[in-house]
Amino acid sequence: MRLAIASGQHRALEDDLRKQLALVEAGEAVSAEREWLARAQLGGLLLAEWRLDEAAEIYGTLHEPRSPQLAALAAFGRHELSVLTSTPDEHRLQMIRDDRDTCLQHMPASHRVEVARAWQALEGLCLVRMGRAREGLPLLETGAATLEYSPALVVYLFHLGQAYEHIGERALAQARYEQAMSAFPGTRLASEARARLHALGAGEGAMFRGMLPEAPSVATPSTAALAIASAAAHAPALRGGDEPFALHGDVDDSAQRPARRGDDRPRARDDDEP
Repeated sequence: MRLAIASGQHRALEDDLRKQLALVEAGEAVSAEREWLARAQLGGLLLAEWRLDEAAEIYGTLHEPRSPQLAALAAFGRHELSVLTSTPDEHRLQMIRDDRDTCLQHMPASHRVEVARAWQALEGLCLVRMGRAREGLPLLETGAATLEYSPALVVYLFHLGQAYEHIGERALAQARYEQAMSAFPGTRLASEARARLHALGAGEGAMFRGMLPEAPSVATPSTAALAIASAAAHAPALRGGDEPFALHGDVDDSAQRPARRGDDRPRARDDDEP
């Protein structure tokens, strides 16, 4: 997979993986191992290219794996997708940890450490997306090395950059963004990493802009509401006949005021007398 990405042949690989899954849908005799390895590879490729809707279709199959190893592979991919397409919470985090523990129970001792680190990367990704960057960073750092041959490596490197940027470690954030740019050139995350790298290099004010738009964000007051609140907070207390100051954009309502009546008309000046 990494060779296909490096040589620009990942489109041909995607076509081949889709053909294998088409055989499954057609009822051909395809082993569960072959099917779920194809799903994992194709799902990782689509995830890396931020084609999240298509990745959801790959994991939305009714052909559930029976073996615990393949079930763990399916769970891992679905957790990745959920973490990136919604705001993860404590329940999602606990589900990841539970599936990790179940997976490790069925792993041979020779592979257990490496598999555990891959799950640590996923747990760290979840924590970073939850806004708990300091907790997620050591897990991401440890686990990302095990994903060297996964097309989704760009996702983890980009979020490492996001996490370091979030805690103010600009140099470390730049290093991770540079790695994300080269992990899968041409993808959206590689472009996002380039943009963040340039912003950090330019030394612009508050650098961290939050996660990608697909991640739901907390509603914030409108610009107008913020302007009014700020103006009110800095306005001096009114005294006696003081008039409140007008905010930018306020409408002059003098034309809508009723005409003065009787004694309300303005007093004539001496030089107005005939």
